[in-house]
Amino acid sequence: MKTGSGIVACSKNIDFVNDLCADGICCFMSIPRDQTHLGISKIFLKRRNASYGIKLLYTALQAKDIVYNPCKCLEFYLKEFNTPAGPAIKVLLRCGIFGKKCRPYPCKEFPDKADSFMHDVPAPCIYNEYLAPTDYIALKHKQIFHLYFAIRDDHKLLKKIAPGFATEEIRRKLNLCENVFKISAAWNEKPSEYFLLEVPKLACVLYTSKVHPRIESIKQAYNLWQGHIESWLEKHYGSKWQNRLERAIENESATSRK
Repeated sequence: MKTGSGIVACSKNIDFVNDLCADGICCFMSIPRDQTHLGISKIFLKRRNASYGIKLLYTALQAKDIVYNPCKCLEFYLKEFNTPAGPAIKVLLRCGIFGKKCRPYPCKEFPDKADSFMHDVPAPCIYNEYLAPTDYIALKHKQIFHLYFAIRDDHKLLKKIAPGFATEEIRRKLNLCENVFKISAAWNEKPSEYFLLEVPKLACVLYTSKVHPRIESIKQAYNLWQGHIESWLEKHYGSKWQNRLERAIENESATSRK
């Protein structure tokens, strides 16, 4: 069921690798350069299918598109389902290092511990912000952004992400889906065609805990991650960041009272 914010509600949480987040976004946007979070073991780890041509596209109206490559260990699969508007495709993601105990420390402790990943102060994960109220996103990121899975139209990749189907059949299904469209792009590589599938907003796959609850409001998020949010606001608004924050919280409170 879709809520007013575009977030799909679920009747129960998805059981995904114990208590880990199932959206997979941090496996694109939060991995360190050269994937140092995998340590020396990255030499021996099997390369999973997402690394053969899956990317994550961050796009906004007044910003330059940013393209992210996945972690070497990310697995990516397509699943077809029917909707009243016709066939559609959804994505299934999981870490190839199955099981929490054998996952790298940065991954299994993120985002609960401040020293676990890319930040040195407590911060929400990007998927939590993707699900957040638009007022929060507009204040902190200065614009509403969208995320898309970009699937390169490549024979070998398509067979890897949809096992059991012929390549032409996969292409046909993707071209028929109402939630998929195709573009041509050159992202630091030779020009290729990509199928774009918008990342769904699924509240039930977000990992939450006492120190990483779902973002419900600007005030709540600021109280939880003050240092992190202040640094972003100062970057965007300079010396006026505090006035912007106070005004946004006042507007939010006034709206909630109506």
